[in-house]
Amino acid sequence: MEKVNRDKENFSNFWKEEISDSFFFQIHRIKRAIFRRTNALMTEAGITLQLEQLPLLMILHHKSLSQRELSDKTMRDKSSILRSINALEKKSLVEVVKDKTDKRKNVVSLTNEGIDLSKNIRSLMKKAEEEVMSVFTPEERIEALDAVKSYADKLETL
Repeated sequence: MEKVNRDKENFSNFWKEEISDSFFFQIHRIKRAIFRRTNALMTEAGITLQLEQLPLLMILHHKSLSQRELSDKTMRDKSSILRSINALEKKSLVEVVKDKTDKRKNVVSLTNEGIDLSKNIRSLMKKAEEEVMSVFTPEERIEALDAVKSYADKLETL
């Protein structure tokens, strides 16, 4: 029994010292809260996409890109991007065509259905963010956004 109590105490100390006070863990908690609400809203709206497919729809909403460019922008490997593109293509959300100037490239663009869905998802994401951020005062929202932007900018230079 004493060993069990010691193990629980050791885990509790590990949790407090190593995990709960970690910057990464706190950022993860924020991300999880936003994603949880976004996923709930998407489910309510009948949208059935995998999480890794969302960035592709959001990026392609602005501009058609090659598979390589999508891989670079999302920092995902080519095979992962290809799986997501194939899944989105089966749902008639994207179309893939050979580049007119470089036949080695495949250019990915949203279909009209994909454009409509990306607009809908963008709206749901805004709503989720508003709901999650509603626990903060307007001043706290500005402070939080400024701090997170500053951190992201600094970390991107690593």
